[in-house]
Amino acid sequence: MKHIVFLAACCLAMSLAFSQSANEATEPSVDGPGTINLLENGLEAWTVPSDHWKLEDGVIVADTGGKMINAPESLYTKQRFGDFEFTCELRLTGDEHRNTGIYYRVNTFMFRDRFEAPSGYEFDAAPSDNYWGSLGDWYKRPQLRVYADPNLIDLTVQHEGWNRMTIRARGNRLEYWINGIKIMDFVDDDPKGSREGIIGFQIHNGSVMKMEYRNVRVLPL
Repeated sequence: MKHIVFLAACCLAMSLAFSQSANEATEPSVDGPGTINLLENGLEAWTVPSDHWKLEDGVIVADTGGKMINAPESLYTKQRFGDFEFTCELRLTGDEHRNTGIYYRVNTFMFRDRFEAPSGYEFDAAPSDNYWGSLGDWYKRPQLRVYADPNLIDLTVQHEGWNRMTIRARGNRLEYWINGIKIMDFVDDDPKGSREGIIGFQIHNGSVMKMEYRNVRVLPL
């Protein structure tokens, strides 16, 4: 009997280890019990940095107003998250330098005495330099930049339309999907990697642009 129990325990441990390390291709649905609709009460769940940001018909809209802004700005959740699944839909329009992204596990700091910047991970969204779908910690660890396969990006991204962006963050494993296609599976072994923080959307300087986010949900794990 002891041998049977031991064997069952070993099988369970192997199953759990496999499930945590397998390249799970299926995009999380981010719904069901425990899921938080981050727009259910308008922008009450968010810290709004300026009048560049507003809510229109259930959609977060950020607009540079026909001119470039002087420094990046981010709209952050008030709640902090560690391990989670997150999804939203983005439409990004503007000039060829338009640039936004989802920041997560963020802890902010003053960057070169110029502006409040995120220390944490980014799911980048920008049409230039293969940034679409890339992963980085640009302001705190600029050496960290992992690029998605450009062939996958060409197949999945609707450059003038809506794109569903989904994240799963579990421990140091970070996974990204665009429109249901998995484009990133990265394990960050750097002990400086953030494990908890706020989630935010960035509007970048250096571009005349408009970005819209809708259907924003998160499921803490």
